[in-house]
Amino acid sequence: MKGLPQRSLFRRLMLGFTAVVMAIWLCNLALDVYETRTAKKRDMQRELRASALRILVLMQTLGQHSPDEIVPLVRKMEKLHYALYTELGWYIPALQTQVWKDGALIYQSDDAGLPPTLAGAGPQGQPLKDGWVVSVESDADSGVTVRMASEVIGEWMLQTTSIGYYFAPLLFSLPFLLLPAWFIIRVGLRPLRSIVGQIEERSATDLTPLAASPYQELAPLVGSVNTLMERLNERLEREQEFLVDAAHELKTPLSIIQINADSLSNSRTPQRLREASAGLHQGVLRATHTVHQLLALARSGADREHAPLHQHDLVELVCDRLALAGQIARTRAVEIELQAPDACLLPLHRESMAALLDNLVSNAVKYSPDGGRVSVMLSAAAGLVELSVADQGPGIPPALQRKVFERFYRLPDQDQPGSGLGLAIADRAARRNHGRIELRNQDGGGLLVTVVFAGAATAALAA
Repeated sequence: MKGLPQRSLFRRLMLGFTAVVMAIWLCNLALDVYETRTAKKRDMQRELRASALRILVLMQTLGQHSPDEIVPLVRKMEKLHYALYTELGWYIPALQTQVWKDGALIYQSDDAGLPPTLAGAGPQGQPLKDGWVVSVESDADSGVTVRMASEVIGEWMLQTTSIGYYFAPLLFSLPFLLLPAWFIIRVGLRPLRSIVGQIEERSATDLTPLAASPYQELAPLVGSVNTLMERLNERLEREQEFLVDAAHELKTPLSIIQINADSLSNSRTPQRLREASAGLHQGVLRATHTVHQLLALARSGADREHAPLHQHDLVELVCDRLALAGQIARTRAVEIELQAPDACLLPLHRESMAALLDNLVSNAVKYSPDGGRVSVMLSAAAGLVELSVADQGPGIPPALQRKVFERFYRLPDQDQPGSGLGLAIADRAARRNHGRIELRNQDGGGLLVTVVFAGAATAALAA
């Protein structure tokens, strides 16, 4: 199988941190652009109009003074416009002031930053719209017109030549942000590396739980690993028990086969040959039955409990298994009857459910007397689905009704052949399908086995 591409959690965290820094920088850039385009231009337009009105009032006050007297005063008013910028040490944008009286230009500032379309233009000349604002104020009675043009603060930052203004802080600050982030993330991931080291140092047989983590973010991971180890340990124990039990149960039929095989080879009389042949056949049947039961037990193991269940018609499944059991029942004239609705849809694991039905029905047939009856009933009550199998056999003493669910356990003085696995398989299969098994001796004799499916509230029953 082709391995998955290796990814770095450390790199993922660093890239995420860098992305956050870039997002903050972009938001700040967008805010600067917005303020330059709207708020700053509007505020500077108001300030420029206020300054132009002050110069206009000054010109009305001066009356018929000569231009030589007017120029120094207008220049002072012009400097007053940026007094606050100078006092605070802010960037001072370019400014151009023009004053006309009776159509004659009597004052023009020396600022070389004025756009060409403003320089030398008449009183009503239109300004450029790329980063400059203009205010024109006139007084018809005195014939004075004042026009002031100023560069918008920050407009230069929107030009391509000002890219360094934005990128310089980012480039200078990134190392001071990323280096601490690199150190913090690396130190923060150290407990995770410690857990990895503990797991790598263990041998294949060491399934003891990991030490609890003091970090709440790692506690679920440690808990999940410990739960997994516990499941693995339980599975290994079950497999070990299974192997021991299987070897023990197969030892008897194999010994019978060995003894009869030796007798078959050493026998001289026809009677002894027939007995050895029958014993050999019986040993093979018993060994085959035990192997099949062991396989069924393994398939119904608890390690499969987390596999998903699918909707199946339980009535259809019961009919199919009873048809197979009927062949065995006919050899002893045992009658099997079924009482069930037309359909019953349940979430089931089909294979384990079939094993449950086979073992319950075969046990009922085996322990019923010749010519007896086995009753199978499927019903619903209080939102639960119940499957009942009743026989006419000797029943099970109440004190031993829990004991019979243990593997390889057989009732004392039992003369029927078997492996002692049937009810153990049925119990596991019932739990696999979210059900439970109940045993009860009937008043008229025989055993009643009831399987209650607790998760069957959504079962669809059709009368």
